[in-house]
Amino acid sequence: MLVVVAFFVGLAILAPAPEWRWFVGFYALMSAISFSLYGLDKRASTRGGWRTSEARLHLVELLGGWPGALLAQRVFRHKTRKTSFLVMFYVAVVANLAALAWILYADSGTVLRAARVTGVVLPF
Repeated sequence: MLVVVAFFVGLAILAPAPEWRWFVGFYALMSAISFSLYGLDKRASTRGGWRTSEARLHLVELLGGWPGALLAQRVFRHKTRKTSFLVMFYVAVVANLAALAWILYADSGTVLRAARVTGVVLPF
């Protein structure tokens, strides 16, 4: 929980003033989706129902849902033992954070200036 809170606080501090709400909102939405997918998958695994694919979970994590996934892994005690899954989870986290850092700091903010002009901001 502390890692998730620290990430959102850090994001609010490091993101530029006009865009910080967008970044925090996007990560919160993707985290909520990720948390829900983990919860549904855990429920399906205990009841023998339709499972959420690992590829879908990793895609949502990569697109910014990793804070919710990290929290869900602890809350539901789900997807915490399979080494190959955890390796891909942390690869997705690192890739997402690298892309976020690039968006926020690449070329002294010209990416964000271009985003303000065009109205387009990448989701990760």
